[in-house]
Amino acid sequence: MAANIFRSIFFLLLTGGLQYVGLRVQGWPGSSDLRIVFVYVLPVLLLAVSYWQWRKIGAFKKRAWMAENPAQFSPDLIDCYVRFKGKVAEEQACRLPLSDNDCVYYLAQVAVEWQVKEKKPAKGMKTVRKLLRREQSADILELTDNNCQVYIKVEEFTKSCLCLHSKEKTQASCPSWAQAQDKIKYKNYQLSEQFILSGDSITVQGRLALSTEGRLFIKPTRRLEFPSFIAVQHEADLFIRDIAYRAWDDAWSKRINVAFLLLNAGLFIYFWL
Repeated sequence: MAANIFRSIFFLLLTGGLQYVGLRVQGWPGSSDLRIVFVYVLPVLLLAVSYWQWRKIGAFKKRAWMAENPAQFSPDLIDCYVRFKGKVAEEQACRLPLSDNDCVYYLAQVAVEWQVKEKKPAKGMKTVRKLLRREQSADILELTDNNCQVYIKVEEFTKSCLCLHSKEKTQASCPSWAQAQDKIKYKNYQLSEQFILSGDSITVQGRLALSTEGRLFIKPTRRLEFPSFIAVQHEADLFIRDIAYRAWDDAWSKRINVAFLLLNAGLFIYFWL
């Protein structure tokens, strides 16, 4: 929400600033030469940007709806946006490399961050991040709901599309699991783990696809209107509501931006005609 508020304020300041500049120069000698800019060029640009913003309103509204109302899963809905709920079929226990606990799937990372001086002409410091090691226990997970099996490639889903059990911490020493990659000693090591426990129910939303081997896969859609994610069940409902809430918030932000743009396009024409 905060990001959308800042964007709306930016649009307000931008369009208001253009109005201020236009009113200031209106009485200047030679300002008649600027009439074509303030009557034709700027309004056309504002209308074009408002149309671009308006088109996104429908996409965000559809995203909010589809997050909560995907198609009921069926094996014949190939290339459709579906929700599947199941459990990891092969519950062979594995050990988390950082916390050393049992799980059936994990994605672990060790990263470092440090401050460096900006190169000229910029001033100040900037944060540099380096990933030392990333590891997951399996490339493909098989999920089953007792009636059907589907597969997911967790690697295809971005970090923001995963809502699993997680642990994070920062420590001063590099864990032994990542020491082979740590040729330089850093002050802070950021450790993170995302994992699935035995018995967890998993919710997956995305596009249902059929592989050449005849296996059903759920893949991310890469489309704004169809949010794709993997979530453990006790977090899934809250995660879905958060996606819908953010989408509705984005839609209202676009409406406000469109109103600002249209209003100022009309004011330019009114003041300069």
